[in-house]
Amino acid sequence: MRFERIFGLGLSVLDHLLVVDGFTLTGTRTRYEEREVCAGGMVTTALAQAAVLGCHTQLLSVIGDDEEGRQLTRMLRERRVGTRRLLRDPRFPTIVATVLVNRRGGERRFLVSDRRPVERAAPGLDLPALDDRALLLVDGHFSASALRAVKHARRCGAVVIGDFSDARPAFVRLLPYVDHAIVPLEFTQAWGRGDPRQTLHALHDEFGGSPVVTLGRRGALALVDGRVRRIGAERVRVRDTTGAGDVFHGAFAAGLAHGWSVLESLDLAARAASRSCTALGGMGRLLRSREMREIRRRQRA
Repeated sequence: MRFERIFGLGLSVLDHLLVVDGFTLTGTRTRYEEREVCAGGMVTTALAQAAVLGCHTQLLSVIGDDEEGRQLTRMLRERRVGTRRLLRDPRFPTIVATVLVNRRGGERRFLVSDRRPVERAAPGLDLPALDDRALLLVDGHFSASALRAVKHARRCGAVVIGDFSDARPAFVRLLPYVDHAIVPLEFTQAWGRGDPRQTLHALHDEFGGSPVVTLGRRGALALVDGRVRRIGAERVRVRDTTGAGDVFHGAFAAGLAHGWSVLESLDLAARAASRSCTALGGMGRLLRSREMREIRRRQRA
């Protein structure tokens, strides 16, 4: 089955990335070696990857009516991410994140503003006309709109992919309406249902669907058709891990949209996430359509 549209509901952020020589900030001055400004946010980055792979995408989020918001919108349009449903709220500034990237190994630290006031006061997002030819990505933010959206998707037969960074109650409330919960190792530790394999079975037993636990450079584990399957990651020289999980979600959604199986789409996602780590920023190295075709050829060889 193919899907005609991919909608994403969640955060949209302007990232300021600074490459530093380690995180030991003991002095009064720390020098950075390189600076990059790019669009970011979990669902936003995922949609950018899906759009590059030929999918029709539409972002549902809230940004400020300011220069940062206009800059962010321009960047998204350059990536062919649909912004028609992007709300501009003059009451709050666009969320800006400063990301310190360690030159050695690509690990990062985030300095972010408090986005809770924005999420609490944000107007209800305008939900799209979903049907069984649509995919919906949610990252759990704007929780009232997210819950309304996943319930709407379930009624309409749309497939829902969840990107939940941790096990906070607002995220767990969405799980009964999610077909593919893709969570990091930190989620399993916070949720307290055991190791990744036990977590996969617990997620399926409680909420159904085909859950996935991502493991960074070790790839991912997925429960598909009752079996735990390991999804390998490519070995690459890591420059920056920012957004790798988001790219994973976007490539997975793109695979499903093009009619690939869940396992084939997970393989595509793992390869896309690995390659994203070779450049600065979550959108610095997105998988291209020609690479997707080559991966498909190898899968079928």
